[in-house]
Amino acid sequence: MTSSLDEAILRVLPTERDAVAWLSTPEVRRRLEERGHRVGYTKKVQRHLTALEADSRVVSTINGRELLWQRKPWLHGLQEGVGLMSASEAVAFHILQRFAGNKLPNAVTRDIDPLFKAAESRLSQEKADSRIYRAWADKIDSVDGAFTLIRPKLRPEIFQTVATATFFERELLVQYRPAYKGAQDDAPKTKKLWPLALVESAGAMYMVAQDPRHAPRPEKGETEWPRALYRLDRIRSVSESGEAFTYPEDFTLRTYIETQQVFDFLPESPVRLELAFEGAAGNQLRESPMSKDQEIGTLPDGRMTVSGTVTPSLKLRWWLRALGAGVEILAPQALRDEFAADCLKLAERYRQTASVKETEPSA
Repeated sequence: MTSSLDEAILRVLPTERDAVAWLSTPEVRRRLEERGHRVGYTKKVQRHLTALEADSRVVSTINGRELLWQRKPWLHGLQEGVGLMSASEAVAFHILQRFAGNKLPNAVTRDIDPLFKAAESRLSQEKADSRIYRAWADKIDSVDGAFTLIRPKLRPEIFQTVATATFFERELLVQYRPAYKGAQDDAPKTKKLWPLALVESAGAMYMVAQDPRHAPRPEKGETEWPRALYRLDRIRSVSESGEAFTYPEDFTLRTYIETQQVFDFLPESPVRLELAFEGAAGNQLRESPMSKDQEIGTLPDGRMTVSGTVTPSLKLRWWLRALGAGVEILAPQALRDEFAADCLKLAERYRQTASVKETEPSA
């Protein structure tokens, strides 16, 4: 049976058709380490290579005192697969590279990079079907619905370390600077974290992590491990601790996103939200409801009303403010009062600015 390390070895080994057709055992280990595979020592790689040779998967030769290895060309299409790759497969790999290529750990991208290159080469060929498949990448795109800001700069080495540890389920040593602490000269304290998942939201990349030191305390009513978000561009330094962890069975990313609603930022207890819309301001809710129990009605003055159970959060407030005077919050009263106070404060601020400009002497 082929292990995950065996598969990784077969991926890095060349065949007789490659420019560098043979690799030494130390070089095989080095390439494995580059992809994030923790090998430990060269003799371990040697044992796996010997077993693969006995299984007729690889061949060896001796160059002086050095043992060299080569993979048998058991699948020519993996590294030189242009001739075997269909146009449909080529466009699929091309789109994968474009939209997800920078979100994969090296352990994955290094292994499938030949397929990316084969896809590029296949689509560049002057075949009857190449043009329409090649054109597909220019016919689709992804645009953020909100106003686009310049994304925070993320150091590639930070992302790759976190992504690799998340992929292999390894513990991290992290120095993290939360936003509320600002830019300080002193180095943040190092904490051990178990990286569980990566999520991109509003142009920033987040790690969902668990602190192994903070187990739930049943005596205080805590039944689940606390998990937190760490924005990758705020990580000052990160490295692997050398320890692996057992991935928690109670954690699934989709459930975490849907139930905790942490990516709505500062979520509160659910409420029944009632809104009144001017003109066409709320028409989008007819096709994209704000909740599963949404109800639509009409006020005597003709305005459309929409009600439903939602979780108040920063994102909800950003959405409501973006609608400006086109929406009125009818309930809950606390949220209505909050927006009324903000509107009064904003009106006073603009009134003061206007008064200052009126009193300024003309040039």
